[in-house]
Amino acid sequence: MDIRIEDLFYIYESNNVSVVALRGLHLNVASGECLVIKGPNGSGKSTLVKLMTGFYTPTAGRIVIGDQDIAELDPLRLRREFVASIDQRGNLLNDLTVLQNIALGFTLLGQARGSATKNATQLLEDHGLSHLCNRYPDQLSAGERQFSSLLTAMATNPKVLIADEPSGELDNQSAEVMYRLLKTLAGDASVILVTHDARAEVYADRVVRIREGRISEEWRHGEEEVSVIDPFGWMRVKENAPHLTSSARGRRKETKPREIILRGIDLSLDYDGKLIFSGINLDAGGGELIAFSSTSGSGKSSLLRILAGIQNPSDGDVLIKGINIKDLSREDRAELRAESVGFLGQGGSKVSSISLADHFAGFDIALGDSFKSRLNRALSTFSGGERARIELLRVLADSKAIYILDEPTSQMDEHRSAEATNIILDQVKSGALIIVSTREQTLLDSADRVVTLG
Repeated sequence: MDIRIEDLFYIYESNNVSVVALRGLHLNVASGECLVIKGPNGSGKSTLVKLMTGFYTPTAGRIVIGDQDIAELDPLRLRREFVASIDQRGNLLNDLTVLQNIALGFTLLGQARGSATKNATQLLEDHGLSHLCNRYPDQLSAGERQFSSLLTAMATNPKVLIADEPSGELDNQSAEVMYRLLKTLAGDASVILVTHDARAEVYADRVVRIREGRISEEWRHGEEEVSVIDPFGWMRVKENAPHLTSSARGRRKETKPREIILRGIDLSLDYDGKLIFSGINLDAGGGELIAFSSTSGSGKSSLLRILAGIQNPSDGDVLIKGINIKDLSREDRAELRAESVGFLGQGGSKVSSISLADHFAGFDIALGDSFKSRLNRALSTFSGGERARIELLRVLADSKAIYILDEPTSQMDEHRSAEATNIILDQVKSGALIIVSTREQTLLDSADRVVTLG
């Protein structure tokens, strides 16, 4: 179904300041087209998604799907009959099993409960995910959650499917499977992928970039970018390509023996009798960068939480500065973490209502000009990539011997990812131990060790 976006504006208030997120955006998406939307953090991508799915109302302009102006539709009807969406965290209801989530999609189409459950079971079987039927979302890996979310969206038979950073937490193999599956939906539905991931371009019929709330360029995979002139004659000058500083190039070299400050001894983990990993041993010292590069579902996020003392292993020991954390009380363990370990999990901070200035109160941090002008804005008003950078800076602001970071750059555009990589490497140079789960190639290239979980 065709989509027409005409002269779209979205303006919101933040601490008595008007913020223009979209400023006269024009975009047409053909019926059955697979479109990739790219753009720097804060450019308006996520705002556009929320407008297309009815969570926001345009300040001006309109969005037309087929011959239906979505402003005339009830938002629930819009999401039930026209548009389905998934984001980096998925779209599953936490109180329902995977099977129940997918069956709910068929129920929304008017199917009886028995028929909906049967069709949901078949859909999981068709995609080799039957083993997930009775699991709840918090029991899934990032990859399992994303594929289950996509099947839930497919069950509603949408006319438009929007995926916002669908591969942000996926390994390369899982991301390729995700993109192929999304591509197969194009034709029956218009598919819009909002992502920084260059791999998505291979599967796109067309790629467009948003900058400063307008479409600035468009191109097809393998072709050169072409500047877009909108119906009012507006055009954006191309930006220079982002680059890394010299500190982020090449693998770091071991210079001297390091004092071991974190040890994992014969660690294993199982869930409900299913072995996730076993026999993990790790000795790590200050001034060292260790990168985990693993397949989705291999347990790397759980392993990071175990090494940080947040989660208990099924077996094995973790020693932080020579102290076995399983010998500590809950209070003493929390005190040791507060003193020695900075941890950044996937999803970052849950605090969104406080201002940026309050979030960094008491810390002397170089935020950069783009953030200095927005110190009084609530964290909720920043884009996902901007919040990811804010949370990384906040974690690194505490002076700790150990930092454990789970996919810290996954939501960042190329420029912000390069900046974050340099910040992380500077911390290593200053003597910190950093253990990071990442798909960022520069971090992998710069690591003293790369650990792969099967």
